[in-house]
Amino acid sequence: MSNFLIKSSLNVYVAGYGCCKQEVLASAGPVYDISRFGVSFVSYPENADVLVFQGFYNGKGLRKIISIYNQMVQPKWVIALGKCALESLSHSGSENDLLHEFKKRLKIDVYVPGCPPRPEAFIYSILRLIEKP
Repeated sequence: MSNFLIKSSLNVYVAGYGCCKQEVLASAGPVYDISRFGVSFVSYPENADVLVFQGFYNGKGLRKIISIYNQMVQPKWVIALGKCALESLSHSGSENDLLHEFKKRLKIDVYVPGCPPRPEAFIYSILRLIEKP
């Protein structure tokens, strides 16, 4: 019961350099209205419960995402969104060791495939996250 109370409303911070961000933010518009589920978007990692990362990254970008994650307070969750975040996390496919280091430091709770994923897919992932024990 306490996990449900903690996750009954979520503040989401969206980070990344890809085109998926527009689809995620569209979920806050009048057509999808993600706020009806108690979800809101925040501008500062310190206020976030959920980190959504999407897009391609280089080493500097991955360090920035880890820094953002470390600024968040517990409990916190991570959603990997889009093809770039799921497959390589890197604009140049040569940074495989960086990908493994990234996944060691962050526990990814939900993966959302697509290029870009539709707002419905993002909303579905948030609802699965809320229901997760």
